[in-house]
Amino acid sequence: MDPVHYLDRAAVAALFGVTAQAVAKWQDRYDDFPKPDATWGERKLPGWLPERVGKIRAWHAARPGQGAPGRPKPGSGRRRQEE
Repeated sequence: MDPVHYLDRAAVAALFGVTAQAVAKWQDRYDDFPKPDATWGERKLPGWLPERVGKIRAWHAARPGQGAPGRPKPGSGRRRQEE
């Protein structure tokens, strides 16, 4: 039987150009962040199956932007309509 490989916080963070600490904060702050598929070690480190990347990306894409509600995320390429 082949071993199962999981993505750790650092691997998830690399998908979005953030730190593993940022992923830990997302886990703590957002109930809808995808739950890990496994935990290991005394510190109960989380791991996600590689096939869950799509779900994690979808969660990230649906997050509200930084700053005022309704504004696009910085760097999203979406500009605010001039009034």
